[in-house]
Amino acid sequence: MDAVIDQAERDRALPSGERRVRAFRATDHFALAVWQAVRAFNKPEAESLAREIRRAVARCGGSLVAAASLPDGDGAGRLALAAAHQGLLEIRYFLYLARRLGCIDLKRYKELASLQEAALREVASLLG
Repeated sequence: MDAVIDQAERDRALPSGERRVRAFRATDHFALAVWQAVRAFNKPEAESLAREIRRAVARCGGSLVAAASLPDGDGAGRLALAAAHQGLLEIRYFLYLARRLGCIDLKRYKELASLQEAALREVASLLG
């Protein structure tokens, strides 16, 4: 029966608090992995890109925390969630650029992209 019920429908059935925790955990897991990957950039000219990635990670996490602290249905909370979602997408481009510049290898890029997809799914489930 589970195969018939799609994941998004199951996610909407979860209490809002539980969905918020899942979104935070997935995003936090992604953020930590990105932060560690950026620390390992092996090119001196990549420091400005690393700094931008760290800033984007911090903004995304901050937006998610702000959204989680507001009551359900709050307009500001929805805007903060949208900002977190947009931030995750921005980080994806930065990681792609880091890959193209040779700062991270393909395997690590794919690992980070997979973590990012999980975080995007969880944040999107909060956006509805």
